[in-house]
Amino acid sequence: MRPIRSGLAGLAVVLLLVPSVAQAKNFCISGFPNPNWLLVGKGFVVPGKGVCKAWLGFNPANTNNSPTNGIGCTSSDGTNLSLNVTTSDSEDGFVEIDSISLALPAKTGSVVGQDIGGNSVVSFSASSGITGAVCTTNTIPAVAGSPAVQALTGAGTPVAGSGSN
Repeated sequence: MRPIRSGLAGLAVVLLLVPSVAQAKNFCISGFPNPNWLLVGKGFVVPGKGVCKAWLGFNPANTNNSPTNGIGCTSSDGTNLSLNVTTSDSEDGFVEIDSISLALPAKTGSVVGQDIGGNSVVSFSASSGITGAVCTTNTIPAVAGSPAVQALTGAGTPVAGSGSN
């Protein structure tokens, strides 16, 4: 009788966990000085007090495939989420670094950042207007105007359709 109870208890735990995985949402941050800028953290959930969590996601701005990564840490008293995210955009040839501070539980705050590209660095900030919220944005754009398969010649020049790197 004991193995049956253990098995049923284990099955109950699995069944309780499956819906939470299937219903996982993303976390979006918007309100940047560039109104097209949107950071989407795939499956990101604001960490508990005194905890940090990895940020992996994308930015669908300008219909480019722009991966993002970083880390978010909630203060030990639970009043602030500090999030540092780096976004790369291979099509437009730049990297953006965002340092975001969101007051909790409101999830509103500010950003200080830098765009690096084209032999220049441009700093920006917004002291308010940045918001974070659960979202369902899931579509990661393809790189617009580029062949699906490219290889690089020795000089780094793209050669369309060669099928190897």
